Amino acid sequence: MLLDEDWLALTHAIKPSDFPGLTLFHTCVLFISVRSDTHFQSAKDQATVTRLLDNAERLFGELGYDGVGMRMLADEAKVNLGAATYHYGSKEALYIETFMRGFRPVNAERLRLLQDAETQAGGKPVSVGKIVECMIRPPFESGQEHPAFHKFLARNLLMPPTFIHAAIHKELAPNVEVFIAALKRALPDIPEDLLRLRSMFAMGALLMFSIHASEMPGMKSAKTREAVLCEMIGYVTAGMKSRPAVPASERPRLPVPPKPPKPPKR
Repeated sequence: MLLDEDWLALTHAIKPSDFPGLTLFHTCVLFISVRSDTHFQSAKDQATVTRLLDNAERLFGELGYDGVGMRMLADEAKVNLGAATYHYGSKEALYIETFMRGFRPVNAERLRLLQDAETQAGGKPVSVGKIVECMIRPPFESGQEHPAFHKFLARNLLMPPTFIHAAIHKELAPNVEVFIAALKRALPDIPEDLLRLRSMFAMGALLMFSIHASEMPGMKSAKTREAVLCEMIGYVTAGMKSRPAVPASERPRLPVPPKPPKPPKR
């Protein structure tokens, strides 16, 4: 598809003399007609991509990577197999793009909220409750709007295909480090390895709740959702701030999540 700057350059380059028998007016009409058709095709392509990603999110979440084939995806999205292959080339590429479509905006919003909170704090440590809210609110709200994605996310965290490890680590690791750094400033007396473990507890609880939230009565109410979110923030905040359950002298250093294995060479 030609971009706006491409069309601008093209219209400057074309002269009526390039098309004998056509006036400047007719030449402009010709290009407008072609461009309108291009935009129409682009809109159709975008609709196809959206249907593919929406159905991939649902099917991969329900059946896993190995349980879904490209033909099944094409049939569910009501597109031909050639269109699915044209847009993504392979099931693996479609799987990664489906995951990133839901994952990246949530991560970006978490960082934005934390940056705003740090600005408002004016150089002082952000409160633990605010850090937890910045960490939990975006995925909580996303889970209510897109419950299929959280089922998909849960499957990736519990039984991920090997190729997704690197993609998850690349997207998640920098985000996690920013929040751990904020928690360390707010809770200097809590060991870092314990903060990391408690962060994992928090996200695990959030994920399990989000998977089942759509089945709970009352969760369609914005007031109810906000009340539940406030309870979750309070629950996680209390856990983050609590004294270690085991004295430091008796507690071995808790493990930090390992880095993902390198993808196999092809």
